[in-house]
Amino acid sequence: MKITPAAYLALFFIASAWQLKANASFLSTAGFYQQKDSLVKVSGKVVDDKTGEPIVASVFYEKLPYYDDMGSNKSKQQDGSFELFLFNNTSYTMKIKANGYDAVDREFKVGLQAGDSAFNLEFRLTPDRANQMITLENLIFERGRSKISSSSFEELDRLVDWLNERPNMVIQLEGHTDFEGSDAANMELSLERVNAVKDYLISKNIKKNRVQTKAFGGTQPLTLERTDEDKRRNRRVEVRVIRE
Repeated sequence: MKITPAAYLALFFIASAWQLKANASFLSTAGFYQQKDSLVKVSGKVVDDKTGEPIVASVFYEKLPYYDDMGSNKSKQQDGSFELFLFNNTSYTMKIKANGYDAVDREFKVGLQAGDSAFNLEFRLTPDRANQMITLENLIFERGRSKISSSSFEELDRLVDWLNERPNMVIQLEGHTDFEGSDAANMELSLERVNAVKDYLISKNIKKNRVQTKAFGGTQPLTLERTDEDKRRNRRVEVRVIRE
């Protein structure tokens, strides 16, 4: 029987189709065939880095490298969890933002492992240090003066080290006295004391534009009691973080 060119061509396409189907079946059976752009569940969790407590946070994501697919979600108050459906074998960038915490950015590639039902992520947030207040506990001045006692140098050197580890940080030194005596004298003394601390930091090569000062005199006591210990507590210099 003579096969016409048209019939031969039809048989060729049928055979090719069967071969493609057989190859796909083999790859699927062997575990190699997986559609690149299939959606998979991404399960995330946002917690406090120190306490492990759940955090309510806003979750923003964008697909890399062209930022051509984006979306957002929010973590739950009960357990800090959130769920998204993203493309498998695809890279994303994700930003986590929560009130009172430093934002976190992370790049990752979704890759669901065999037997897994979801791709898991965990974000541990650290508290935002802006407006955080630190009291220099071991800072001692001569009574009624702004001269720093030599026993306080170790405390101030720790502050210097802390600032050197954070070269972009800007702080404000806030001076307080007890509320004995005149308001004007207390205000002047508290200003002289924070300036003395600033001068010490500058002498240790901390740039002066990183250190602001503010005096409160006796207007913000920690306690209204008048024992010697309470007066000592009220006489203090605090460090407020202005910018991280």
